[in-house]
Amino acid sequence: MKKILLCLAFFCASLFAENCKTLFTGAAAYKAGDFTSAAEAWQNCVDNGFQDGDLFYNLGNAYFRDKRLGLAILNYEKALRLDPTNSDYGYNLKFARSMTKDKISDSEDEENPILNFAFQIHHFFSIKQQLYIILGFVWIIFFLCVFRVLSANPKFKTILAVSVFPIALILGIFACSVGYKIYKENTYSLGVVIAETADITSGPSDKDQTLNMLSEGTEIEVLSVKDGWVHVRLGEKINGFAKISEVGIVK
Repeated sequence: MKKILLCLAFFCASLFAENCKTLFTGAAAYKAGDFTSAAEAWQNCVDNGFQDGDLFYNLGNAYFRDKRLGLAILNYEKALRLDPTNSDYGYNLKFARSMTKDKISDSEDEENPILNFAFQIHHFFSIKQQLYIILGFVWIIFFLCVFRVLSANPKFKTILAVSVFPIALILGIFACSVGYKIYKENTYSLGVVIAETADITSGPSDKDQTLNMLSEGTEIEVLSVKDGWVHVRLGEKINGFAKISEVGIVK
């Protein structure tokens, strides 16, 4: 488990202190080994609308040390949503995931070197970074086209024309990656089981049949939320309803 990120910027920013009076209280409690109080203090910041990757990360660490695995994973996921490229966030999330009881097997998870490489590239850059890269490629293509028009050398014109195609291909790949990320952010909601167990029922009622039972920390797709119930899905086998009190929603 990597060390807690007690970043100087996180604790020294006056704006943060104004918006979250219990920020320093949580830090002091964590250092003293009182992880329950640290989690309560930092959770108060989140409940008051404070959004920061390091806050979610530290809150996840406090919950993890307090043996509340579901809430730890929930906050690590929230931290990664704000900064997908942060290796500390990803490391602790992966470590916490390894301690969950539910292991859902899926044939799509088999290692494929090409797909795995593409997946890593897709997640290596944030949306903002990819947009800057796309803008850079657009300008490169623009200047190549301008030089081709202005050049009087036929061979140079051919070289410039040919060089546009691979750059345009890379540009298209980055554009598809960004488009998918934006689409997923606007259509996909992630949930995490924060109770010790969560019953998955056939309908949004205690009277409906229990189909499955998921353990704390299990991550699920949230399809909808209504009247205190969450419609969830996990792979192809699990599709039902859970109580909102038993599921934390990342988005």
